[in-house]
Amino acid sequence: MEKMPADSVLMAERLRYGYVDCFTVSLARNDVATHELVTAFFSAAPAWVNWLMTLRNRVVSLFGLKTGERGSFAPPHYIGQQIGVFRILHIDEREVVLGEDDKHLDFRTSLFLIRHGGNASLAISSLVNTKNRLGKVYFALVKPFHRLIVPIVARGVARQLDGGRK
Repeated sequence: MEKMPADSVLMAERLRYGYVDCFTVSLARNDVATHELVTAFFSAAPAWVNWLMTLRNRVVSLFGLKTGERGSFAPPHYIGQQIGVFRILHIDEREVVLGEDDKHLDFRTSLFLIRHGGNASLAISSLVNTKNRLGKVYFALVKPFHRLIVPIVARGVARQLDGGRK
């Protein structure tokens, strides 16, 4: 895990979250647009991750927590757009912030493009704030999967953005 990019819009609010992580992958392209990030993020997960999300939605619905249908993630993307359990909260030329607030926890996911001259990388940061006992138990169960899944998805996003290379 690495540090969250200092220029992320989430840096100002990161201290109100009890959990913060960041995974970075190199990109072959340095001309990636943020709308490409959203499309790649939602199409990069392996089938088993999508199956886990379907299972998660079935289980948490029993507790009255938010679930989300996958829906379309094709552009154009806009603030407020709901894609599964993620809502687009922020978009600019370098970053997309996804997240949701629920009764048990709030979470944010930043997809941040880092450009250094001709090189580029993608930092995926996650922030989680548990609100109650249900949130603490839920996140304790989810955290090991999260730490496994995010790097896999990050590499999948890089492959998609780089046209299948890597």
